Amino acid sequence: MESLLKNLKEHVTCSICLDTYTKPKTIACLHTFCCACLERHALMRQKQGLYPCPECQAQIRIPEGNGFDNLPSSFLHNSLLSLLAVRRSGEGNEISCSTCQKNSAEINYCFDCEKFICPDCVKAHDVFRNTMFEGHKVTPVRQFEAADYEALLKRQSFCSEKYHKKDVIRFFCVDCQRCVCPACIATNHKGHDVVLIENAADDEKAKILARTEQVREKKMVCRDVIREFENTEVELEANITTAKGKVSQAVEQMIRKLKQLEVEAITALEEARVSRIEKFLSGKASVVSLEKQLEQAVEFSNNLVERSSSSDIMQNKKSVEERIEDLIKTTVPVLPVNSFVEFVSTCEPESLSLGSMNFSETKVWESTVEGLDQNFQAGVEAELLICPKSSEGEIRNTQCTDHVEVHIDPADQVRSLVTSEKEDGHFLVKIMAKVPGVCKMEVKINGLKLAKSPFSLPVKAREFNVIGKLDFQGELSQGPTGIAVNSKESLSLGFTKFCETDVPASTVEGLDQNFQAGVEAELLIFPKSSEGETKDSQHTDRVEVHIEPADRVSNLLMSEKEDDSFIVKFVAKVPGTYEMEVKINGQELEFLIPVKARQLHFAGKLDFQGAVSPGTAGVAVNSKGVIAVAGCKGHCILVFDEAGKFVRKPGCHGDQDGQFNRPIDVTFINDDEILVGDNCNHRIQRLNVQTGNFVKKFGKEGNGDGELKNPASVCITSDGRFIVVAEFVNSRIQVFTMDGEPVLKFGDSGSERLDHPVGCICYEDNFIVTDKNNNCVKEKGNGDGRLDWPCGLSVDKCGNVFLCDRLNNRIQQFTLEGTFIGKTSTDLKLEQPWGITTISDDRILITEFDGKEVIILK
Repeated sequence: MESLLKNLKEHVTCSICLDTYTKPKTIACLHTFCCACLERHALMRQKQGLYPCPECQAQIRIPEGNGFDNLPSSFLHNSLLSLLAVRRSGEGNEISCSTCQKNSAEINYCFDCEKFICPDCVKAHDVFRNTMFEGHKVTPVRQFEAADYEALLKRQSFCSEKYHKKDVIRFFCVDCQRCVCPACIATNHKGHDVVLIENAADDEKAKILARTEQVREKKMVCRDVIREFENTEVELEANITTAKGKVSQAVEQMIRKLKQLEVEAITALEEARVSRIEKFLSGKASVVSLEKQLEQAVEFSNNLVERSSSSDIMQNKKSVEERIEDLIKTTVPVLPVNSFVEFVSTCEPESLSLGSMNFSETKVWESTVEGLDQNFQAGVEAELLICPKSSEGEIRNTQCTDHVEVHIDPADQVRSLVTSEKEDGHFLVKIMAKVPGVCKMEVKINGLKLAKSPFSLPVKAREFNVIGKLDFQGELSQGPTGIAVNSKESLSLGFTKFCETDVPASTVEGLDQNFQAGVEAELLIFPKSSEGETKDSQHTDRVEVHIEPADRVSNLLMSEKEDDSFIVKFVAKVPGTYEMEVKINGQELEFLIPVKARQLHFAGKLDFQGAVSPGTAGVAVNSKGVIAVAGCKGHCILVFDEAGKFVRKPGCHGDQDGQFNRPIDVTFINDDEILVGDNCNHRIQRLNVQTGNFVKKFGKEGNGDGELKNPASVCITSDGRFIVVAEFVNSRIQVFTMDGEPVLKFGDSGSERLDHPVGCICYEDNFIVTDKNNNCVKEKGNGDGRLDWPCGLSVDKCGNVFLCDRLNNRIQQFTLEGTFIGKTSTDLKLEQPWGITTISDDRILITEFDGKEVIILK
């Protein structure tokens, strides 16, 4: 309410005349204007009975008979105008008495009668205070507080029925769907289903808010589409610039008479740029218009629910519902063309041909992939057809060259991936998956992903079906044991009835290694022939590997090498003794594998080289190996390149943009930008580590939604869509959009209440939190698996959780289920480890709270 009162003049100012509303009227898009201003604007701008809204450009129909007076009045703005008049009375303006109609600057207001009363009528009112007006609250308008203004704003309106105009609307007729007064109930609505206006309004508030949330979500879609328009426009400009450069570079190699061709090529590109930019601007304007309409619907609905009376809500509910329904059904415009432009030089020194320009007319979002419904089987080549579509929805013209990219994840489970272009403009993709499972295929055309990309390819175990047979025609007395086919597809059958592989003589190498929980181990299986040699490559063995207990083993993979040996990779989750059974052609070999708790050892360090005073906290690394460290006591960020060399130190002490007050955590959101938990400034800052420049920030000190109190940890969700912040003082976790808007909070109530959380990371769909005073994940202590002030944590590619056990001066390793599986070696002397992150090569980076270097473990 204080914010409303502070900006009250702004809320009652018509955007057309820039003056206070006169007869405010609300149009279909829920924007409000003076009746006369709206009529003048509409009649001047109308085309075919439609005129654009001055705010959001929505096309609105002229009212029948140009009856702008018949448009719905804005109850909210009329109430705000009354509020403005009351505010101005404190400045000496006069208000009419509701009883005697006399104007007075010393006006009072009775909150029970809901009337303005002049000083003379107040005296009469006081005469009956002990009888008719007992307990009534009468307050001089000059003494109004914020709560009084809110009560005035939400006062109920009077009945519009003849002879009822002194009765306040207090009920709602369910049968007639109308707001009524007590006199109406006794006359026109006698016997009808009638409820209190507040009860009816409460039911409608929930419905309006639910629909408003849908509008808010669609507004976010619009914002994403607008961002896509803007990004594509930038890409188009960049590609046009690149193409122009190629044109100029080709022209420089030619003789003077080719200059005219250069001009023609540049002109063609410029015309294409202008044409496409016009399409972008037109499309973007449509989305901006829709976004404004959605924003107005949200604002109008919120104002209606929060600042209007129950009668206002009920009288506006139909128009609001209709508008929201129309907006939800409205299709968000998509990109009319893409940004792909490329100049291809065909010029040779002796040639006078400048080259050609390729403009992709492909509508990537309408292009399709055929063959996704086939039965994918491991070891069987599958074919898919990518069908680019032109702007008219046809298969793209073969004169236009599209750049098609296909990526399969996980790549190591695909034996072959070949993409080739066909004469009809299609692209043929041939893939062969090695093992059963689900592969993700991402398809890009000219750098843009297809709709629904990445596609899921469910790969099943291969099935063999009988499709025919060769009859021996009585030539054999016993069954054959071997078969072969030559390059001419002639068959040869063999009858050797013994296996060439001597299974008992076969060996497994690597069993003497130091197996550790959470660490990938490799074994080599060498089948031996009957003569004791490694098996002849002309013979194929069937090898199976089983490890028990199976539920404690992850990432078990086996593949055949070129030398006919088999490599087995697996990760034991927890310490213990495992039984490995190896079957070669059905014959068993059994082995015991002792797995110990993991021990982490010193492997190196990164020296700050005096760039900052000792005292660091969070540490993070991007996909290129660039390292960022939060210099807590130095109020800065330390950046190291992929070789571990110190390169820059952005930030200094302060509360301005790009300055810090004890930054305590850092995380990469991409290879160039980081988020920093600016602890004592109670905010999150976003920086570019390549330049050290400030990008944006969000958060301020407080305990409300979106407010922060000593953020101790910041990370990104696994899908990269949200920012997660652990608040040390507020003892909660807050989730924000990538733009810094709050969407969720938890941990500050209930049986699982947090008590000063220090670290938080996201792994798949889970939040993993270290809680200082609860000493989670385990009990307090210094034994294995016990913690004393847990701090930073990280998860590696195998799903191992590494945790800084600060006051026990060590790093501990757990499974995702919380089972202890390892720790730093006893000869490694850490001093209050705080920050931790893992690198793709299995190394681990550690910071110490009062340290002056980053410690590397292996």
